[in-house]
Amino acid sequence: MEATLTANELIDATRKALLQSRYTELSLKGIERTWNNLKEYLVQQGLDYFTRDVGVAFLAHRYGLVTQSLSALSPADQDRLRAIDILADFQAHEQIFIRRRNEPEPFAEPWRPIIDAFLMHEKQIGLTSRTIELHMIYLRRIAIYLKTENIVTPAELGAREITDFLRVTADQYRSGTLYCTASLFRTFLRYLHSQGYVTRDLSVFVPPVRGTKRAHVPSAYPPEDIERLLAAVDRCNPKGRRDYAILLLASRLGLRASDICQLTFSDFHWESNTLAISQRKTGNALVLPLLNEVGEAVIDYLKYGRPTINTDVVFLRLSAPIGPLTSPTLHSIVTQYMRRAGITIPPGKKHGPHALRHSLASAMLHHDAALPVISAVLGHTDSETTAIYLTIDLAQLRILALPVPSLRAEWKGIYA
Repeated sequence: MEATLTANELIDATRKALLQSRYTELSLKGIERTWNNLKEYLVQQGLDYFTRDVGVAFLAHRYGLVTQSLSALSPADQDRLRAIDILADFQAHEQIFIRRRNEPEPFAEPWRPIIDAFLMHEKQIGLTSRTIELHMIYLRRIAIYLKTENIVTPAELGAREITDFLRVTADQYRSGTLYCTASLFRTFLRYLHSQGYVTRDLSVFVPPVRGTKRAHVPSAYPPEDIERLLAAVDRCNPKGRRDYAILLLASRLGLRASDICQLTFSDFHWESNTLAISQRKTGNALVLPLLNEVGEAVIDYLKYGRPTINTDVVFLRLSAPIGPLTSPTLHSIVTQYMRRAGITIPPGKKHGPHALRHSLASAMLHHDAALPVISAVLGHTDSETTAIYLTIDLAQLRILALPVPSLRAEWKGIYA
């Protein structure tokens, strides 16, 4: 499902898919009740887009639902959780999953042992459990197709079977899903070759699929807007002290919202003025200099703003239930101060913590920082990932611009 769909558009598309899956009106009524409450929550938080993290924060805020274990929930809370899961699953995979979340459908035989071994291999090479869960979605589709076509051994796979499967996938799903499916299929075929299941590398028969990863220009704001944002924070109260420290961590160090939310006391190395974390998105280590203004803001919050509870997590909610913040809450914090600062937010432009991360990269480019340096600050393992920020370096793009012939010269050439 394309990330450009707003929450309301996503809900409408998911409802249509539920109707096509023959959900009863009674089932839809309960699901839509939860979705309507979700819409109200999004308006209150100033959010236009849905993510699974937003859904989790909504359930905790509206219903006090903080566990993801079905067996520990009441029937009503199970239905609410299922409504959010349906929305998140359809957003990610364009598919309605009717099975219970704690009873996943097994892989189609006879491919099950091979796929299970491949998933174990992915775990051993360090892929996160969330990534592996996503891969299982695409692998299950592959296994079902192979069983339907009566392909029972890897030796029976060939170019025709591979391209036919991707053609069927292209007919049923959007380009983003096709891109992910093709990428994983290519990896799976390489695994089959490396483990001796097939005598040749069949991944060469997976055609290139254009992805959408770089379809959007990063949302960056100029340095003067970032300063206005920081100046809009009232630091005379606990909330302001907390929010100011969070905004500095995002805008001065470029930390992701998920990393800010999981910061602990042990991550701050005051003796060396560094911040050392394991990035939640990648699992890679990241060490950054703890700038004076950032460190002072964190200390100010710890001394005069942080609730006193028994947890090592640094940034906490200030009202009951007191606990760690979530990424959607950080998005709301940034949006709140952008509006208070009077910063213009054009339609479609991001205005959360990631926009502050983009803004830092843009400012570093403006000051001629090399891509590897920016990659190191942002925690990218590959400078190619950082290269997307070149699209917002207008000063350098102007240098590369070609002169435009005058209209007079063009007409003269025509009639010469």
